[in-house]
Amino acid sequence: MGEGESGGIKLSRSERQPKKEEETIRIILEKENAMSSSVASIAAWQGIIQEHLPKLSKAQAQVLGLWSYGVVLTRRCGLTQVSHWLAKVEQVPANRLRQRLREWYYESTAKRGEKRREVKVEECFADLLRWVITNWRGAHQLALALDASTLGTRFTVLSISVVYRGCAIPVAWKLLKAGEAGEWKVHWEEMLKRLEGVVPSDWLVVVMADRGLYAAWLYRAIQQRGWHPLLRVKAGLSFRGQGEAEFRPIGERVSRHGRRWEGEGVWSETGEQMEGTLVVCWEKGYEEKLAMVTDLSAEQVQVAWYQMRFWIEDEYKDHKSGGWGWEQTKMSDPERASRVWLAMAVAMWWVVVVGGEEEANEQVARPRAKRRKVGRPPKPLQRPRNREQSCFVRGHQAISAAAMRGEALPLGRGVGEVWPSKVYAVGRPASSWLKKREHKAARTRQRQQGRCAEERARRQREKTAREQERVWRKAQRQQGRQEKAVRREQSQRERAECQQEQERKCSERRKWHEEIAHDRERRKQAREVRCHDREQQQAERKRWHEEVAWERGRRLARKQERAAHQARVTPASERTASQIVGNQRPLAPPARPP
Repeated sequence: MGEGESGGIKLSRSERQPKKEEETIRIILEKENAMSSSVASIAAWQGIIQEHLPKLSKAQAQVLGLWSYGVVLTRRCGLTQVSHWLAKVEQVPANRLRQRLREWYYESTAKRGEKRREVKVEECFADLLRWVITNWRGAHQLALALDASTLGTRFTVLSISVVYRGCAIPVAWKLLKAGEAGEWKVHWEEMLKRLEGVVPSDWLVVVMADRGLYAAWLYRAIQQRGWHPLLRVKAGLSFRGQGEAEFRPIGERVSRHGRRWEGEGVWSETGEQMEGTLVVCWEKGYEEKLAMVTDLSAEQVQVAWYQMRFWIEDEYKDHKSGGWGWEQTKMSDPERASRVWLAMAVAMWWVVVVGGEEEANEQVARPRAKRRKVGRPPKPLQRPRNREQSCFVRGHQAISAAAMRGEALPLGRGVGEVWPSKVYAVGRPASSWLKKREHKAARTRQRQQGRCAEERARRQREKTAREQERVWRKAQRQQGRQEKAVRREQSQRERAECQQEQERKCSERRKWHEEIAHDRERRKQAREVRCHDREQQQAERKRWHEEVAWERGRRLARKQERAAHQARVTPASERTASQIVGNQRPLAPPARPP
């Protein structure tokens, strides 16, 4: 049939199948191109993660993008909240997306299929640090902080974080079960080794740690990476400065508030000597001295740098109640929780870097302070005003606002800032605050006085109750001893009765055995008598049979002799012989055996 007559050419089934597949692909592509703005932002974020974390497969990077995106927008790291929120955004079944997120942090053996892979968090540490310093703007200096924290009685977290503008971004971590026996040295050295060679050699990298983590091997491990340790030490550590003859405790270097000492020398802990620079500072208002050791010279290092280590406490707050809600997790497997930490770390980098760039731009746009006129006295040095909003909060607000308006998500980049250069003393607070504190102290004293009377009455009641309890316990012990004596007597009586019963049973059993033995002996004798009688009967019967056989033989012989004699003496006719034979008496039957 012609083309004009039918209005088209009929295609075979095999020719129609490719057409159907092309139509399906076209519909899918149209649906992807027509997705909402939030889904488009997720796709863009997934591509960025795949670009900066190349050790992850495409599927792992996509799920990590979903995880971190959900963590940022919901400010929660729980599987249920993140999966249900993403399911509403993606318009997919919640359980399917939940299972996809859950399997992301599973180990390969817990997944279905033969070629399933697991996320190896350790391989992403170097890429995370490299991502932090990518497109860095400002001075090439980086501050790292080592610290250990706990999550209740569930986890112990060892982390290395980049401290940045009042916040901290984790770049390496190790989760252990709380209270697990073992040394942390292996884990710290492994994490430092993973980060080696990422930061260019022309950067100034300072690694800080609290006095609880100080160790000579940690000091050397930081130096081997080309970085500079700035470790706080205990005041009792022995130190010998250049030109000194003996070691002295570090705490003796500074004896009053507002004093500072620094110098090069040798310090020793457990007999192992290390060389470097010691800096001791004790500002007004502080209860403890701040003592640090480093390999930088006294002119290069600043005591105030160590203040940046305390920013890691803000990171813990952002991880927990102030941000991702990590303290509410129900996870118990350290390896799986470590993979969730990867999503939290990526989310932390995103919000902190975006907020830090916004803060840096505001600082640049802020007008400079006017120069002091000649002749006027300078203003006293005071602690700078704290941030009204942390970079974490700023970044979260900027990302949330962009997502709600349907704009491209801000990514941000690291912008260096001037490191602290002075440790400020704790000054006198405002008079209004002092009045409030005095008023509060007075109310506290009043409450304490009222509580003292209540406390005395409570103590008296407790004393009376304890005395009554002591008397009651004494009576209970006495009653218990009496009951124990009664039970002991009853037990002894029962034991004696039981012993008598056992003796009676033994006697009966012995008597029964004797009767059995006597009866057995009697039956044995009767059996022997019967056997003797039977043997005598058998002998008599045998003798009788022998006599009968002898009698029969004798009678047969006499018969034969008689017949032969008659035939020889008087031969006769057959009739006469028949009469003689017919008239013979038969032999008598033999007697019966006895």
